[in-house]
Amino acid sequence: MLRIIIHGTFFGLLVLSFSTNAQMVGAEAMRFKNFTLHNAPPKYLLSKKSAVFISTPPDSKDHRLREDWKEFAKEIHGSFKKMGIDAVAYYYIDDLFSNSDVNESLAKDLIKRQFKYVILVEHTRSSINPDLENYYVITVTPFNKELTFVDEGANAWRIEGPSLNTLLVKMSKDIQRKEMKFSNYLIPDEPEFFTDAAIIKGRRIPTYAMDLKVEPLIVPKFQKYIPKDSSQINVTTRAKIKKFNDEIDRKNQRLEQIMSTYPLKYEISDNFSDSEVYNRGGQFVLLHFNTTGDHIKAFMDYEIDGDEILESKTAMGKVSLPAEAEVTKFYVKHVFTKDVYTGLNWDAALTWEEALENFVFNMKDILDIN
Repeated sequence: MLRIIIHGTFFGLLVLSFSTNAQMVGAEAMRFKNFTLHNAPPKYLLSKKSAVFISTPPDSKDHRLREDWKEFAKEIHGSFKKMGIDAVAYYYIDDLFSNSDVNESLAKDLIKRQFKYVILVEHTRSSINPDLENYYVITVTPFNKELTFVDEGANAWRIEGPSLNTLLVKMSKDIQRKEMKFSNYLIPDEPEFFTDAAIIKGRRIPTYAMDLKVEPLIVPKFQKYIPKDSSQINVTTRAKIKKFNDEIDRKNQRLEQIMSTYPLKYEISDNFSDSEVYNRGGQFVLLHFNTTGDHIKAFMDYEIDGDEILESKTAMGKVSLPAEAEVTKFYVKHVFTKDVYTGLNWDAALTWEEALENFVFNMKDILDIN
């Protein structure tokens, strides 16, 4: 076994071009954006398309599941339609960052469909403070036509409070008071949900690459959040970013520990776009999804039979999880052919650590290596 640590230039993944294939910092970074807040809604909100990104707390009865965000979206959409907001597409925010290829595909789709604004709708729940048992934040900001969807420090209109109905009423009154130009006449009655993306550009191969016995596997590091302009960040946000990045350090240490059990050649790397890997003579990169099991199956072109329970093969035996549980699954991509190796067995898990351990275990088992 050979382990090579590549020390390259470090890039915060929220400033990537569309040509890269990198892991993203993810939805957590939306909390670090430091929007420039204004009291009035943006000028073209009633005449241009908006995409709605929704964030909800876990299901109160089963924390492995998401709250029913689609019902939440339907409630919001009815009010948006009455206001004249053309909220054309709804996404669960974690799905936008569930995987680098998904991120790129969905961003390109928003550009192609000429979206003007992103509406961030966040529902949080506090079990400690009864006054914040439910809290809602709605933020409207321009779509930046990048993989990050919104810019740091971008102009934004935000309203927030503990009552969703009160919030929507205030939002409507603010729009009426602004007397904005209206031209959104064909707003759909129901919200449209987008949860799929064509990410397999080559063949889908339901096993492991035999060439990994001779070729190194490129293993991406988890990426820290690097703000574009740290001088504009307040003390509170700076502390949140530090906490986030400290956790990334811990995750990368754990990544090295788990990969040390991988019996073949591998390289842990900061830079791992398809072109970078190929230009360095590499062929295979380890990628992963973070979303619900049923969404992963759809993204990776598994046969979907409507099973409510998915069984993962692990070193400890079969583990059953609801199909709608949020899980992590690892897979391998050949950077030149774009072939995707899904593995022979379903091996997703509730944590990325368990999912990676499952990947290594099943690969060793199928390829008969120790």
